[in-house]
Parts: sequence; C-alpha cells; structure tokens
Amino acid sequence: MKISEERLLSDLHLLKCFTDTPGVGVTRFSYGESDRRARQFIKEAAESHGFSVRTDPIGNMYIGHQEMDGKRNKIRIGSHIDTVRNGGWLDGIYGIASGLEVLRTLSENESERVSEVEVVIFAEEEGSNFGSTMTGSKFVTGIYGEKDLDRLKNDDQISLREMLMNCSFPPYQEEEVLWDFSSMKAMLELHIEQGPVLEREGKSIGIVDGIFGMKTIEITITGTGNHAGATPMKYRRDALATAALCIAEVERVAKTDPEGIVVATVGKMSVLPNCSNVIPEKVIFTVEVRDKREERIRSFINKIEEAIKMISDQRETDLEIRSLADSRPFRMDNRIMKLMDRLASEAGIHHRIMDSGAVHDTCIIAPHVPSGMLFVPSIGGRSHVPFEDTNADDLVGGAQLLLDTVLNI
Repeated sequence: MKISEERLLSDLHLLKCFTDTPGVGVTRFSYGESDRRARQFIKEAAESHGFSVRTDPIGNMYIGHQEMDGKRNKIRIGSHIDTVRNGGWLDGIYGIASGLEVLRTLSENESERVSEVEVVIFAEEEGSNFGSTMTGSKFVTGIYGEKDLDRLKNDDQISLREMLMNCSFPPYQEEEVLWDFSSMKAMLELHIEQGPVLEREGKSIGIVDGIFGMKTIEITITGTGNHAGATPMKYRRDALATAALCIAEVERVAKTDPEGIVVATVGKMSVLPNCSNVIPEKVIFTVEVRDKREERIRSFINKIEEAIKMISDQRETDLEIRSLADSRPFRMDNRIMKLMDRLASEAGIHHRIMDSGAVHDTCIIAPHVPSGMLFVPSIGGRSHVPFEDTNADDLVGGAQLLLDTVLNI
C-alpha cells in the first residue's frame, strides 16, 4: 500500500501559502487568520474524502472516520500547524499533511484500519501566541485546566479564554477536552528533525528514543528610566545593561555542562520604553533550558536564577522571576521503536535511533499511551527559519514509513 507522493507534496506547497509574512518564511500563530485558513483547507480536503472533522473547546482539531467516536484501539497521529514568527514551511504541518495522506490511502485501499486512525492538530504547540508550548496537548492530558484559560495571556494581555471566545469556539467543558487514554492503542508523530544529525550521517529516517524536557522562565528587570544625555553613568540603574550581563551569564552557565548536552536560550526580549535617548527602565526576557534529564533541567535553571539574582542585586535593580512553561523528558515506547526499526530495515532505509532536543506534543502524550516518533532530515540542520527545508524523497519516505507503522502496529 503506497501513499500518493504527488498529493502529499501538493498539499504541503499549498499549505505554506497560509502565512502572515509572505516571502519571509511562514508565520501562522494559533487562532489567527492564517491558522483559520489552513484549518479550513485541511477540513475541506478531509471531508472531500469522507472523513469527519471536529474541534474541541481549546482548538484541537480531529480528523477521522465517521464512526470514530466511542471506538476502542484508536491510533492517533498528531502534530501542529502553528509556527514561530518567520518560521519554516514544514515544522509541524508536515506531520499533519502526512497523517491526512495516511487516512486517504487507507480509505482508498479499503483498509479496515482506517476506522481506528484519527489525525489530531494540537493547538498552540509553539507557544508563539501565549508563551506556553504544547498548550493543546497539556489540556487533553489534564496538565492544564480551566484556570489556565485566564492565566495564559498573549503580548496584548488577551487571555486564552477571551481568544477562544473571539474565535467562536464552544465554552470550555473539561469532558470535551480530556482524552480517554484507555481507548487508545498508540500515539504517533512524524516531524522534521530540526537539527543536523541525520543529514550529516546520510540517514533518511530518525527513530526517536527520547524527547528532551524543557523549562521556560520569564525574567523582569526594573531599573530607573531617565534622560540618556543628562544622567551620569555612575548614577544609572540601567535595566538593559543589567539584562545584558544576565544573558551572558545564561550562556556561561550552560557551557559549564561537562556532558555538553544541556542547552539554554534567551530568545524573546522586550525593552521599555525602547527609545534611543532614554535609559531603559524595564526589560523582560525569557530563559529556556532543555536536557534529557529532569533533575539537570532543574539544576541549571537554579544556577541561572542564582546568577541573575546576584547581578541584579549588585546593580541595584529590581527583579521578578516567573515560571512560564515546562515539560518532562520522556522515552518513546520500546515496542513501537522496534517495529519502526524493523520496518525501516526491511524497506532498505538508512536510519538511526536518536534523541530529540526539540520538544513535541508526543512527549506530553507518551506518559499515558504507547507512543512513537519519526524524524526526516532537515537540510543544513535548519529549522524555525525561512530556510527550513527537506528533500522531497525524504518527505515521501517518512510519510510512507508512517503508513507502514500504522498498518503493522
């Protein structure tokens, strides 16, 4: 049983047009207009092949057989369609387009397995809108609940609850969001690697062993705003100068890891009032730490927080540290890994077992149900940028192995 190469690639090239930044990568935030248009395209494509489509109160979207509700032994194929700002055309949405192609191929070949398969588009995986990664999967697992609808706010201070109401989603009902994991047989995700390993080793497939955990904190440093020309250097409480020292310390602390595994990133910052002739009064930035062991994540976060507190005290600025989001490291199901390994070997695919430094929705689902994840190479190891790309043969090969896994699981 073979997927349609032409149909899969056509869908992917059409979907990349749904962006807020044409010509400058793909920007498609959850709950925005480009997100709505991409969902509509996917919905119409699914319904044209006889599949039903529903959306829960958080915005997670489900595509499957008409008789899916109440089914046991569900195999869910999940990923996301939201992006970072000026991101790539394959991150997340490749897994969704491939899942849809698996459904269509099963249906066209009259496979009984089609009645067990459901594709899930998880909302707000990237956290680009509300600063919390994997939001949709955290709701379906109960990590997040109704109180988080008001806690999570975007840069315009619009809460997730308000956003969902503005998008005309139904009122939040926990029973309509939480998954019944006893009805599930497996969770599968296909994704681009977002790193250089597969390409450098000449491999076409990565079979994920474990997914790194991560923790994100928000740092607010408050000094004293004042005239840039009339305030002598010795009298200044410059929030940005303090933040610069703190950011350098984040990098220094991460580099002390003797194993060279932990990574720490400052990727988002705002400066107030952000004028060339005003001493910055307030700086807000994020710090994200990732590793494959939870205790090491906590350890390095603690070291970074202690260093930042010391710098802030020395420079007489005020400091606030707030937890934004976290996810635990988790290993994939050994039985599914072995199945993927065998299928790849039988197909003559050059592949390897590997960890994922990037977090994915599957790491939130994996503690509850047997889960497996596949990677295809990223050209140049680039992702989250407009230059993100993967060879067409690898895109097709990954989708085909996903289908083969579904047929044999």
